[in-house]
Amino acid sequence: MSELDRTGGSTYRSEIVTLAKQVEILVVKHGQKNLNLSASTYRLVGLFVALSTTDLELAGRMAHRALDLATRMEPDGSGGLRMADPLEALQAHRVLADVAAQNLDLGEMTKEYEAALNISEAEGARNRYVEVEARQYTKTYWALSAMMLVDGQQNPTPKDCVEVRRRTIAAQEDFKALALGKNLEIARRARRIKENVCAAPIDLLSLKRG
Repeated sequence: MSELDRTGGSTYRSEIVTLAKQVEILVVKHGQKNLNLSASTYRLVGLFVALSTTDLELAGRMAHRALDLATRMEPDGSGGLRMADPLEALQAHRVLADVAAQNLDLGEMTKEYEAALNISEAEGARNRYVEVEARQYTKTYWALSAMMLVDGQQNPTPKDCVEVRRRTIAAQEDFKALALGKNLEIARRARRIKENVCAAPIDLLSLKRG
């Protein structure tokens, strides 16, 4: 599935959906306890489906499975408890935010991105990547998702455009830190945006070049 997503993306949408559904069928039939799939596996399947197909319900279900595993509490070695996998948890929230953006649900998208940022804040001391780079990606993806959402609306409201511009302004330094115009993951998301309808202060063409 990873190879199909990497080489063809939406060109192989039927194949990607078929493989993802096969994963889901196996989980339902045999159970997570028997298969012992990782949060990363579910999250990546959900991500591939969200980015390359239109089966958003399937993408959401996979992301929720990832989130359930990643947010389990486990002993921290000092008598307390900690989240099992903060990085996978915040990335699962980002997949759910992307699904919400494609469904034109601004409120749900905002909730999911806020949850991802909250994990970076709460769990960053355990992992520098969670604290810094993961937060930067979350903010840039949030800005691009907001742009994609209003691009999909027939008549974006002034309030929606204010939110888009606010998100892009908030992420400007993060775009620079993640190599503006040279980051393939950012470029891939930028290419889903047809037009900068809210005149957000971002060079969309440069982002798309990747």
